[in-house]
Amino acid sequence: MGIVIQQQTHSGHQRSSLSGFVDGIGTEQFGLGLVGLLHDVCDADHCAAFQLGSDSISTLAFSSFDPAQSRILMVESYVREVRWSKDLPLTKTLVHSNVSCDSLIHVDLNDRGYDDLQPYIYPQVSDRLLLCGRRDNIEFRLSVARSDPSPEFKIGAINHLADLSDTLLSAMAKHVSVLMTRPSIASALTDLQEIETCLHAQKLLPRRELEVCARILYGLSSIGISLDLGIGEASVKTYRRRAYQRLNIGCERELLQWYLSQWSFWRGH
Repeated sequence: MGIVIQQQTHSGHQRSSLSGFVDGIGTEQFGLGLVGLLHDVCDADHCAAFQLGSDSISTLAFSSFDPAQSRILMVESYVREVRWSKDLPLTKTLVHSNVSCDSLIHVDLNDRGYDDLQPYIYPQVSDRLLLCGRRDNIEFRLSVARSDPSPEFKIGAINHLADLSDTLLSAMAKHVSVLMTRPSIASALTDLQEIETCLHAQKLLPRRELEVCARILYGLSSIGISLDLGIGEASVKTYRRRAYQRLNIGCERELLQWYLSQWSFWRGH
């Protein structure tokens, strides 16, 4: 891994790809950062990262260096239609997985049994590498590919990827860990106590205005809020109007936008 890091520091572009990869961990930009780094390390055109269960697979990220070619990696079909179960290089690693050893497989696309998968998943791919390993008791796989008319991966490029394998697998594990600890947006709108606590933390609304706004965000109508709080419907509308004026907003949609922004900061998201 030391060789790869040294090469990364020799080029501003490669330094940028490494920092972009690190910055993308735990975000929706993880795939873009990953393929950018892999392109610099081994001239990869496509990548797809997966987390494996005992009888299932989930996608962590997938991306192409050339966005116009993203269709080549039909990852959703690969997962949703269980085509991964016919991916012999991947399924064989599950049977013979070694928790103490990472491995980098140079896939033979002409191998017998691969023909059924290639037209659907890699119809224009010229070469493929499969990185396998386990971190935090989770099995990870990283598929790295080149597409026609690009030539096969060079030996030096494969060695560079092998040197970086520990970092890549650890980054995938960190990506999963961050996603698992990130607060769910669902609770921001489906838990009334969560909504009220967040609004109270902003210290901008009196109690009744806060209660009315919380229930608007929760999805109650004016009548529903009236019944829930034991006040008249006219009072609900009055508190709503005052709250909107205080927050400098004019409608329920703007209230939702304001609240989600505040909730995001409040939860440290």
